[in-house]
Amino acid sequence: MGKPSVYKQELTGGRSRERRVVISDFVNYRVPVRPETCREALDLAETLLPVTPGVTRAVVLVTDPAQLALWRSLLTGTEPTSAAPVVLRRPDHRSLRGWAQRINMFHTEDRLDRLYELMGGWPLLVGRAYHLHEELGNPDEVLRRLADLHADRAEARAFAEATGVYADPLLVSGYRALNDEFKDDLFDLEGAVTAIALKIDDEDEAGWTVNCLDALQVFDREDTQLRLEPVLRECVALNG
Repeated sequence: MGKPSVYKQELTGGRSRERRVVISDFVNYRVPVRPETCREALDLAETLLPVTPGVTRAVVLVTDPAQLALWRSLLTGTEPTSAAPVVLRRPDHRSLRGWAQRINMFHTEDRLDRLYELMGGWPLLVGRAYHLHEELGNPDEVLRRLADLHADRAEARAFAEATGVYADPLLVSGYRALNDEFKDDLFDLEGAVTAIALKIDDEDEAGWTVNCLDALQVFDREDTQLRLEPVLRECVALNG
């Protein structure tokens, strides 16, 4: 739903025994969306209910780091709301293999291993790999082009910014605190909060920062332990 009037109409619409999903995508609006607009959409979803009995209705709001004010309340649970954040996860090595099989590209195990090493499962880079393969038709040349990202400062900065790590100064400070403390070593959530709290001298803000960085997918998980995802870590380090 785009226009607020249409959105409100769809929130209350529906026929008896109908199951409906109303989607409002704030990421792909033609103009930047103000935080209060997204917050209002959430409030309306909770207050404007279907007028016809028997209608089952869900609402999906698609947001990005431009809506960090809304993320804060949802990720930290500081406000009473029925809304629940759903974080889109980066593909892992196994799902990347399934993707490569579906599109009939990067067939060999060594290429798949190298592909994951260079992309880390980041959707932006997965899309780049696909389009490069369509353009070049040579998987080894695609891998070479992807490797250039790790050496080109401007490309690395653009990628890091696209992940959302630079969306707020607190996120950048928190990320760098984790990198300074742990580098490529494993750590847990408590250790992450402590490392950032020591940097910014605020434990509550450190907890929020870790939650937000986790939502941005900057961590790889190994059981209950975390590690900074290598591709992003290398790109951030390239820009100091």
